[in-house]
Amino acid sequence: MKSKKGISAVVATVLIILITVAAVTIIWAAIIPMINNQLDKGTLCLDAVSQVTIVDAGYTCKNMTASGGEFNISLQVKHGAKEFEVKKIQALVSIAGNTVTREIEVPEGKLGPNEMEVFVISGTNYNESSKIEIAPIVAVGNTEETCDISASKVLTAC
Repeated sequence: MKSKKGISAVVATVLIILITVAAVTIIWAAIIPMINNQLDKGTLCLDAVSQVTIVDAGYTCKNMTASGGEFNISLQVKHGAKEFEVKKIQALVSIAGNTVTREIEVPEGKLGPNEMEVFVISGTNYNESSKIEIAPIVAVGNTEETCDISASKVLTAC
């Protein structure tokens, strides 16, 4: 009688279980950090959009007189009570039907929870601007994420 050699059913079952566990471990290690990063980004942007606003108390306006050929827009921004780091403010200025985008650096330690800050941006045709919108840029781990527009205001003269 010829002897047929092969692996036993027990060894085959153990190998299948080991391969399955290894595959699940590899997928878990690769996929879970990606999902967590997306959840963090979504949560932070949701908080930022609801918490970063333009204050309409006289400091958000456009300066109609040019200094050095440039006009200024003063922008007062308020950060709500939730804890997150605003790295920059993206300002979208409407000028004669066009939108000009500017990024405003937020100095470290400024614009924390329950704080307000006044920023000034300059441009050659900002005297013709009609509206300003802001979108917070928040820190998500080691990266920066630009969130949706959180506030807008019709600009008036200072």
